[in-house]
Amino acid sequence: MEERRTMDGTARKEPFYNLIEKYLIVAMLIVMTVIISFNIVTRFVFNYTLSWGEQLARFLLVWSSFAGISWCGRIDVHMRVTAIALALKKSPQTFQKIYLLGDIVAICYGFYMSYEIFQVMSLVKAQGQVLSALPLIPKWTMYLAGVLGMAGMSLRIIQRRVVAVKSGNHMEKEGAE
Repeated sequence: MEERRTMDGTARKEPFYNLIEKYLIVAMLIVMTVIISFNIVTRFVFNYTLSWGEQLARFLLVWSSFAGISWCGRIDVHMRVTAIALALKKSPQTFQKIYLLGDIVAICYGFYMSYEIFQVMSLVKAQGQVLSALPLIPKWTMYLAGVLGMAGMSLRIIQRRVVAVKSGNHMEKEGAE
C-alpha cells in the first residue's frame, strides 16, 4: 500500500486495487523499453532483430495506453473540457454542476466506447485472427485493452465521485497525487 496525503495534510493508506493500473503501466512501459532497446542494439551491432519484438512492444503500448485512460479517470485528469467550468469557478455551485456534467459525459462516453470496442473485439474473436509475429496471442486481446480501459475510466470516475461525496468534499480532486 502506498501513502497519500489528503488536502488537510493527513496521511492515508491507498488500497492496492486503487494502484493496479499504476503498477501495470509501469511494468508494461519497462518491458516495452527493454524490448525496443534490445532490438535497436541488436539491429545496429549484430544486424539482427527479434521478429516479434516490435509487435510485442506495440501490444504493450496499446495496453499501457488504455490502462492509462483508466488511471486518468481515477486521478481526475480524464478527457474533459474544463474551460467553461474554470471560467465560472467564482460561483462554486455553477462550477460543481458543470464539472459534474463533464464527468457524466465522460462516463457515458467511456461506457459507449467500451461497448463499441467490444463489438469489434467480438467480430475479430469470431474470425479467429492472431497477431502475425506472435501467433500464440489472439488479435482480440488487443481490443480487450480498449474495452477494459474505457469501462475502467468510467468506473474510476464513478468511484472518485462516490469517495468525494462520502468524504463531504465535492471540490477536492480525489485520487490526485
